[in-house]
Formats: sequence, C-alpha cells, structure tokens
Amino acid sequence: MYSFEDIKERSESESEVVVSYADAMELLFLFEQSDTQVLGWDGWLKYENGKLCSSQKYQGTVDLSDLPNTSAIALVKSTIMQAHTEWGEEPEVNGASILFCITTNIN
Repeated sequence: MYSFEDIKERSESESEVVVSYADAMELLFLFEQSDTQVLGWDGWLKYENGKLCSSQKYQGTVDLSDLPNTSAIALVKSTIMQAHTEWGEEPEVNGASILFCITTNIN
C-alpha cells in the first residue's frame, strides 16, 4: 500500500494529481479512509512522445462537492472503472494511455 505522497510523486503533472488507473484506485481508497473530500475527476491522455492533454471522450465528473463524500467517492470509482474498461476495449487514441486527474479538497 502506498501513501498519498508516494502516489503524488508519480503524478504526471506537478500541479495536479494525474495518475494511472491503479494509482487512482489506491488514492480513492486512501481518501475514503482519511475522509478526504473528493470533488471529481477528468481523463488525461499521455502520448508515446510524453505529451499530455485532456481527453475529449473521458470528461469525468462535474463538481461533486454537494454530495456526501462516500457517494462522491463511489461515483468517481465507478466512472473511472468504466472509463478504464472502455479504454481497454477501444482506446480513444491508439498508442496513448489514459490517466486520471483526481481533484480533492487538498489539491
């Protein structure tokens, strides 16, 4: 099990937490345990040349701050899992990978 700091060090962005599927799921577990408010997520693409950009297909969620945190985390988990599954079946961009930017009240 990793800490938030461990995962944040692996983030593809210095200003936001942009991580792989496995790290996103681990973060959501950690946020649930620490009662860190999850505000939403959005998908990012990483191209083979290292370029990052926002996903056009995987926009994530709107601001979830009005939801109870357990509900927000459940929604973020399920929609990230769906995006990950869809990506595995038919990637938005061949040769790229999907990453997940998770926004919290501590970012």
